[in-house]
Amino acid sequence: MEPSKVYFIQLKTSDQKNLNKKKIKRLFNNSGLSDIIDKFDLTAVKMHFGEQGNITFLPPEYIEPVVRMIKSQGAKPFLCDSNVLYKSERDNAVDHLLLANRHGFTLENTGAPIVIADGIAGNNEIEITIDAPINKKVALASEFITANSIIVVSHATGHLGVGLGASIKNLGMGMASRKGKLIQHSVSKPEINQEKCTACGICKKWCPEDCIAMYPEYAEINEDKCIGCGECLAVCRFSAVNFKWDSSSEELQKQIAEHALGIVKQKKRKIGYLLFLVNMTKDCDCIGIEQEKIIDDIGVLAGNDPVALDQAALDLTKKYAGKNLQEKSFPDIDCRVQLEYAENIGVGTRKYVLEEVEI
Repeated sequence: MEPSKVYFIQLKTSDQKNLNKKKIKRLFNNSGLSDIIDKFDLTAVKMHFGEQGNITFLPPEYIEPVVRMIKSQGAKPFLCDSNVLYKSERDNAVDHLLLANRHGFTLENTGAPIVIADGIAGNNEIEITIDAPINKKVALASEFITANSIIVVSHATGHLGVGLGASIKNLGMGMASRKGKLIQHSVSKPEINQEKCTACGICKKWCPEDCIAMYPEYAEINEDKCIGCGECLAVCRFSAVNFKWDSSSEELQKQIAEHALGIVKQKKRKIGYLLFLVNMTKDCDCIGIEQEKIIDDIGVLAGNDPVALDQAALDLTKKYAGKNLQEKSFPDIDCRVQLEYAENIGVGTRKYVLEEVEI
């Protein structure tokens, strides 16, 4: 497979907003993303509206220039995400839309309306045949399939389950329906360290399946009922919850890659990618707390190959920070599994040529 071309422009969150908007539009144009969008396309802008309490998600001013560039092609953009499994304002479309509005993703600020891709409760789905080693079909949120073209806007962060949350995860987990997410999470289950547990009850409160029992001195997870969503790990303040990293992280990464293959196969040459290497934190934007940067802002990547973009993100973060984003976030997880597996099944290639765009 020939190396993919990855375009890069330097950008910092501390720069003037108008300058950053200009940079994003320049990158969009120079990287050829406009070429995948035809006149009258209904174009989905796949993104993350941020969890309540999180402040490092990509802000509306980074999305507005993307919308503007799509409109310049005569297309009709809409902002899009799917609902989550865990208890959250993002677990149903009504609260999800209200949260997005509070975070500034309004028609006035971005120039585009919002559509929750898998419906009110996450059940609107279309199955796509992939004939991959694990899954023959994958269940994806219906509106990503219905859209004529997609621009996938991802935010590079660490991730407690797969080490790196970037383009591949935004495709595979972010575009799956509830059914697809359940299948992916079924391979990884958390466990509670009873010596660290204080029996505070917060994990039981947030468990979407009511599978945590409380005892006077510790909590216990019913593994048969657990769906592996990781909410208990995210909310525990005492580091008492961990995933059982036997083979589950590797299997989760492979599942994510196969679900990513579904949308890549279905959209073919009608999908493009932007990956922001700014406000990079240890945990992903689904964690509803204020997080600190662990790597200084670097810039934005663009191209038509999600595997190449994620590989470039790892290489650039290692170049600028000494360790890559996964190594600084979750060093015990090997995030290369998702890249290597995605490459093997045809999502993209890890080989790339980096071309810097000047403003």
